[in-house]
Amino acid sequence: MSNITTENIKLLREKTGAGMMDCKKALVENDGDISKATSWLRKKGIAKAEKKSSRVAAQGLVGLKSCDNFSLLLEINSETDFVSKNQDFQSFIENILDIGISKKHSIDSLMQAQLTNNETVSAALQNLIAKIGENIVIRRLLYIDADTKNTVFGSYVHNKINSNIGRMACVVKMFSNNSSNKTVIDLANKIAMHITAMKPLALDEKSLDAAFIKKEREIYTSQLKASGKPENIIDKIVDGKVKKYLSEVTLINQNWVLEPSLTLTQVLNDFNSKNNDDLSIIDFKLLILGEGIEVEEKSFSEEVASQVNNTT
Repeated sequence: MSNITTENIKLLREKTGAGMMDCKKALVENDGDISKATSWLRKKGIAKAEKKSSRVAAQGLVGLKSCDNFSLLLEINSETDFVSKNQDFQSFIENILDIGISKKHSIDSLMQAQLTNNETVSAALQNLIAKIGENIVIRRLLYIDADTKNTVFGSYVHNKINSNIGRMACVVKMFSNNSSNKTVIDLANKIAMHITAMKPLALDEKSLDAAFIKKEREIYTSQLKASGKPENIIDKIVDGKVKKYLSEVTLINQNWVLEPSLTLTQVLNDFNSKNNDDLSIIDFKLLILGEGIEVEEKSFSEEVASQVNNTT
């Protein structure tokens, strides 16, 4: 115990982020050797992280980053919203964005990539889980490629933590004869904001699955028949309803969020006429935090019991 000083406990805590009592126990178990105590805590932390991996992570943050050749969208989940405010968590996301933009990765290859300190992403993730005390998951890593030098990327992050991290992120890929023009880039960024607000299902009608449109027609037809509409007018009414629905869910037919009296197609046509351009939308990707994750609803007593069980 002679080597276990307050200063050593503080040093180990700063180095590992572990709690004070855990640091003291680690030093006791390893005769005051900070290096061995660090390894002991990492092993203990990793064991805890594996135990936490069964818990649902539906909160967290999304981020984006672009280079000349492609844009990257990233989602990293945590169990609670509180973690999104943690500086270590935010720094981890920034580091993953840097790795992901330096070279295209799958999530599997990303986990084996090395950070600037030569630690693998997988090891850094386990250490972060141990330090924060929650399950953390790198859930989605999406790329959108630039086709030519005429490609323009517009981007938007909603509920920003900083310039490229928030709760929703969108990248829109566009074609322009003047891809470096600030006016073009400004409009592309506004279109990314529009997509985030309006959440279109597809770029245009051709991009929608024909089976999806057929299903909508069947639903409208059944509703009209049930309401007692005459058979001879049902098809015409259904055509109108489908047309209206498609205008709401296809990007180029949506009303422009900044000027609802215009469709996005009209906005692009007007821009091209005034700027002698052929600006057009090629593709887009929208990442919404936690989208598609099913979270089991628990009563307060069940949640408390679960937390108690997870600590044993």
